[in-house]
Amino acid sequence: MAKKANHGDRISNLPDSVLSRILSSLPTRDAVSTSILSTRWQHLFASIFNLDVDFYISRCYPHIVKSFANFMDKMLFFHSEGRIEQFRLLYMDIPGIDATHVCGWISAALGRGVKEMGLVFHPLNDNSIPMLPTALLFTSNTLVRLKLEIPFVMAVPVHVCLPSLKTLELESIVFEDDDSVERLFSSCPILEDLSISDCDLRNITCIKISNPSLMSLTLLALGEYDSCSYSLTFSIVIDLPNLVYFKYEGYVAKSYSVVNMPCVRADIDISRGHDYTRERDALGELFQGIGNVKSLHLTIYPEALPALSHKRFVAFLNLLELNIFWWITEWKGMELVEFLEFSPNLQTLILANEVSFPMEKVPSCLVYQLKEFKLRGYRNHSSLFEVVTYILKNATVLEKLTMCQCEEVSDKEKFKIAKQLLSIPRNSNKCQVIAF
Repeated sequence: MAKKANHGDRISNLPDSVLSRILSSLPTRDAVSTSILSTRWQHLFASIFNLDVDFYISRCYPHIVKSFANFMDKMLFFHSEGRIEQFRLLYMDIPGIDATHVCGWISAALGRGVKEMGLVFHPLNDNSIPMLPTALLFTSNTLVRLKLEIPFVMAVPVHVCLPSLKTLELESIVFEDDDSVERLFSSCPILEDLSISDCDLRNITCIKISNPSLMSLTLLALGEYDSCSYSLTFSIVIDLPNLVYFKYEGYVAKSYSVVNMPCVRADIDISRGHDYTRERDALGELFQGIGNVKSLHLTIYPEALPALSHKRFVAFLNLLELNIFWWITEWKGMELVEFLEFSPNLQTLILANEVSFPMEKVPSCLVYQLKEFKLRGYRNHSSLFEVVTYILKNATVLEKLTMCQCEEVSDKEKFKIAKQLLSIPRNSNKCQVIAF
């Protein structure tokens, strides 16, 4: 009879370097709990190089606050010979841990060559927000990725240099002034990805983003806006010669100056304001800046579309895909047709809401270039058939038409509609119609 193999504790037999990497992939609290396994494991957790610190746990369990603080001190002050790859800190007010102590932990992580740092502060009041060690933070030679979600004024020092930073995410930050913003963005020589979300720009008259290495820019829900017109009170200047992706979501800025931005894909979501005349002028400036885009996802209100006319910017000669949604149930599509007339090479058109095309006017891209047409969310069946008939009648090279019906429509009704759609004559003999 064969003897049963005694494999023993294979995990404990692994080299320390391998075990440290395994522990570093665990949440910090789980890595620390391994110290009870054996004598060898008691000190292994101190060699982990990823720290994911969540104050919420200590807030829920006040009796562990002292142990938590002691652990952080040991990891960052007493085991200072090891490196730290990632340091993520979710800060909340906890009695027993003062803000100065937290600032010390951040400084220690920076001093140990951290590559990825994420600081998220959710304080109860402004007085309890830890001060950032800005001199260390903004001159780090090792930081590759930095996320700051901190609701206080970010004082950017005069001497900023982040030579290794590739990704920068800013959220809930209050910017100090125009110069500090420009200084920060221009002091990251290899920055590739910049995201600014829900930040307070009340102190800003013009936000200038200039960086030759930036490839992705995201601007979401920027404030401060005018309470009467719901328009932003500052201007935006962009000079990004190597940008590939641009995302903008929120109200229209006071003005846009796009010096250089040859992006390939853009996602634009414009919130509706009250000053349509001023907004149309500003939007004309914005869309002129993204005139080279190949793929455009656009969420907009119909009144803004006249800004996208040939009088204001060069036609979208490179635009191949347009995905458009508007904030009303249905509208007459003359503005959309005019927009399509300045997109002569469009091959894919996706409509995410109901529209009625003027039957007497047909853009050239629809006749000679359009290969794929997709409709989503139609409730008005008569309008649906008009649009499908309009497309199938005029599109000569169309290869695929897809209709995604509303979830409220019964399966029986969907089948009936699909059958009717399939019976509509097509100008393109290779067009496939799909309805579901």
